[in-house]
Amino acid sequence: MSEWNYETTVQELEAIIQNIESGHLPLEDIFEQFEEAVQHLKKCEDFLNQGQERMTLLIETLDDSVLLD
Repeated sequence: MSEWNYETTVQELEAIIQNIESGHLPLEDIFEQFEEAVQHLKKCEDFLNQGQERMTLLIETLDDSVLLD
């Protein structure tokens, strides 16, 4: 399996949404696609939260270095 990628996952989510909205899927397929979408959303949320934490730490480091000057 290839390395996880945020942008690719968002594209996959968009495709899932289009499939669900098309109205051409059997109900069981809709349930499966929805479950897959939720898993993708959780991964994206975790990725964004980690990025936010990294940015916060970098800003705090920057603030600390400015205060020391």
